[in-house]
Amino acid sequence: MRPHRSISVGVRVLVAAALVGARVTAASVSPAEPAPAGRSSDCESSAVPGISTQTIDVQGVLRQYRVAVPSEPTGKRPLPLIVNFHGGGGNDVGQAVYSQLEEKGPAHGFVVITPNAGDPAFWGKLELSSFEASDANLAFTRALIDNAEATLCIDMRRVYATGFSEGAGMSAFLGCKLGGQFTAIAPVSGVNAAQPCPHGKPKSVIAFHGTSDPNVAYGGGPGALKGRPDSDLPSVETAVEAWAGRSGCRTKPASQTIGTEVQRIAYRGCARGAGVVLYAVTGGGHTWPGSTIDVPMNGHTTQDISAADLILDFFAHHPPSRNAKS
Repeated sequence: MRPHRSISVGVRVLVAAALVGARVTAASVSPAEPAPAGRSSDCESSAVPGISTQTIDVQGVLRQYRVAVPSEPTGKRPLPLIVNFHGGGGNDVGQAVYSQLEEKGPAHGFVVITPNAGDPAFWGKLELSSFEASDANLAFTRALIDNAEATLCIDMRRVYATGFSEGAGMSAFLGCKLGGQFTAIAPVSGVNAAQPCPHGKPKSVIAFHGTSDPNVAYGGGPGALKGRPDSDLPSVETAVEAWAGRSGCRTKPASQTIGTEVQRIAYRGCARGAGVVLYAVTGGGHTWPGSTIDVPMNGHTTQDISAADLILDFFAHHPPSRNAKS
C-alpha cells in the first residue's frame, strides 16, 4: 500500500541492523530439488538446519526468500511452518530481524519462511484503498507453501501467517483468501488494513496494534491509511470482532491489563477450539511490540509484551481442528 512508503527510512535502519548481526547473516543457496509431495506424516527432508537465502521460480520470475530450519534433525517428524511478511517498502532481511521470529521460531520447533516482495517492495495492489494481494504475490505465497511441503517435511495442517504493516494486511488477506491453507494468522500493526471476511470456518487470530499508530489508524475510518485520503477502513476492534464472529465466539470479550501499556482483549467460547485475541498498546505506534530495534519515526514500541513470544505460543496452542479446510 502506498502509505507504507513513508516508513522506508525506518526499514533501511532495520536492514542495516540486520547486516551487522552475525547471527542472522546467511549464505545464498539454491533450493533443494522438490520431492514428490505426500502426506506430511511420512515426508522426507533434505533441509539443512540453520538460516539460508533461497530463490524459487514463480511464473518465470525468480523470487527470493529466507528460510530458518530448526537445529533438530529434520525428516523425523513434520514441523509447523510460519510465513512472515515484511512491511511495505521493506525486505526479508529487515523483517527477519525486526520480528525476531527467524531467531525464536526454530528454537520453538517452527520452520520460518520470510519472503521478499522484491521490486516493487509491496505485497498488495497499490491502486486499491484497502489491502488485496497482487496476483503475482498470491502465486508466490502458494509456491512457497508447496515447495516447503515438498522439501522441508512440513505439517500441512499447521501452516501460519504473520506480518508487519502491509505484511499484516497480507496475513489477514491470506486468512480469507487461502483460509484452508493457514491454521491461524497474526497481523501486527495492520489487522484492519484488509477488509474482514465474516463468513467461513473458524479461524484463530492474534493481532497487535498501537492506539496511536500514525500509519494505520487504530480507529479506522476515512483516511485511515497514511497518505491515502480515499481509504476507509474498519477500526482494529471492529476487524477483530469480525474474526470472532466468524469463529462463533461469545460477543463480549474479556479484557486484561498487561504491564502499564497493553490491554489484552480476548474472545472466549469460540467454535472448534479457535482463539481470537487482540493486544492493544495504549499510545503505541506503528511498531512490532517487544522488538529490540526501535524506529522512533513510527512511534512508541512497547516492551511490556513480546509479539514474537506471544505469536509462537499462540500458534503452538492452536493446532487445527480435524477438518482444516475452509
